[in-house]
Amino acid sequence: MKLLLIDDNELDRQAIIRTFKKTEWDITIAQACSASEGLAQFDSNDFDAVLLDYRLPDIDGMEVLQLLNKHPHHHAAIIILTGASADDDLEREFIEAGAQDVLFKSEIAHKHLTRAITHARARHVLERQLQESHQRLRALAENDSLTGLANRYYFDESLRAAIQRAKRHNEQLALLFLDLDNFKFINDGLGHVIGDQVLKEVATRLLHVVRAGDIVCRLGGDEFAILAHNFDSQESVSQLAQRILDDLRRPILIGSNEHSISTSIGIAAYPDAGENASDLLKAADMAMYRAKQDGRANFQFFSSLMQAQMQERLRLEKELRALIPTDHFILFYQPIVDAQTFEICGAEGLIRWDHPERGILPPSEFITLAEEIGLISEIDSKSRFNACKQLANWRTQGLVDDNFNMKFNVCAQLLTDEDLYQGIIDDLASTGVPGRCVSLEITESVLIENLERTAKSLQKIQDYGVEIAVDDFGTGYSSMAYLKELPARTLKIDRKFIQGVPDNAADCRILRAMIVFAKSLDLTVVVEGVETREQARVCRDYGADLLQGYLFSKPLSPSAFEQLLKSHNAQEWGNRLSTLGTKAG
Repeated sequence: MKLLLIDDNELDRQAIIRTFKKTEWDITIAQACSASEGLAQFDSNDFDAVLLDYRLPDIDGMEVLQLLNKHPHHHAAIIILTGASADDDLEREFIEAGAQDVLFKSEIAHKHLTRAITHARARHVLERQLQESHQRLRALAENDSLTGLANRYYFDESLRAAIQRAKRHNEQLALLFLDLDNFKFINDGLGHVIGDQVLKEVATRLLHVVRAGDIVCRLGGDEFAILAHNFDSQESVSQLAQRILDDLRRPILIGSNEHSISTSIGIAAYPDAGENASDLLKAADMAMYRAKQDGRANFQFFSSLMQAQMQERLRLEKELRALIPTDHFILFYQPIVDAQTFEICGAEGLIRWDHPERGILPPSEFITLAEEIGLISEIDSKSRFNACKQLANWRTQGLVDDNFNMKFNVCAQLLTDEDLYQGIIDDLASTGVPGRCVSLEITESVLIENLERTAKSLQKIQDYGVEIAVDDFGTGYSSMAYLKELPARTLKIDRKFIQGVPDNAADCRILRAMIVFAKSLDLTVVVEGVETREQARVCRDYGADLLQGYLFSKPLSPSAFEQLLKSHNAQEWGNRLSTLGTKAG
């Protein structure tokens, strides 16, 4: 046994040493005559027990006891020695402070000393075992088992404590909320084993880029948080966020395969964004959501304007969910005109929200939100059925003939719905509309994501007689490469390609090339965004089949569209365009 005796009284030390020599224990005793000397020896050696005089000339015995107990590397059973008379309060105070026993110098004898050390050592071993068990349980409770980072529980506790510390010291605190972009594709597509490896590497990189003292946590799934303490300025937090973005852009190597990942970061600063943990979390989450909206792989700071916009979004979301079962979503119709005869030969059904308080709202006010909260499929399905009903009504009234075609959009979510085919058949059957009289319009960007699966689904629908049209052509990533793979019969050239026609010769050449390309694939060509008679004539001369745009009409309510059908004079339109001179190259 190794024993450290800290006592400034030489006679007392020698008496204790003589007492130990009478025992049969194999004991090595180190002596110190002051607290500082004893602490130095304790720091550099392992001891089984410490006999500590509670009155020392340089440091109070109670303070020495606390320093010994808090030592990060060495631990020992500590017995307090006192020359005072019996004092229950003093004895209780030392025991509560962490001493294993209190021994009065007047009681030092062979029997008392050996018993005290035996009991102290046994008690110390039990306390260490309990402490280690507590530390293991605490580690399990506070650390994420996958990445080793602090977990949500530790994060919540740390955030509350950090806010209190920042408040006391008038410091700033930044909360960075991170959500990995498109991690679901890795986790679901490649499996959870690969996904877990990616999360581990992300955790390692985050620990590498943060400052000393900052806390990195995994909140769950692919969400992480960083508490940045006492930063100098918003610029320093921006630099930290940018370092994170740059570091996560580097490919992650797992085995022999590289995987790309990025993150969106929302930043909320105390006290500007909130004065409590709940408000800071909400603010950081709002900012992260804005970063997602702005294209992902970027960071955004919370602002009061952002909060107002988010509150408006939440209000709209609540209204959307409440009004979907009703008839508050209506269709307006924009005519599609034959480029040669100028007869109205079709219409595109365009969704509008008939808001109870704000009136008729365009798609830009709610479509993106409906897509994000998963309501767009239901809105599209209802709109498709209403378009079929409207077409059936016009056919019954004799306002349109069998050549009139109704076009409506299909969202990305519906394209992957196995019930889409049956839903279209049911709509046509219940309204009595032939399949050849309707068209599904699918935007180019949607098709890119699941080309093979989408093509098979659309082919089945087209085999039933429904026309497939590619909308917004020219805005996708690889239009020419994949268009030939699709079962499309109609191509709608996006409005951006006609805006400079006929004045810009380059725009004219691009438009002509696109029309020639589509015609070479035997596709019907619709040009959107036609606003002037000159543009209409150029499109006709280049070989476009159909025209759509404000030149002929803006989107109209059903009743207004019916009036247009009755009043439209195709011959007059033909005469107007025939009087124009040649302007386009």
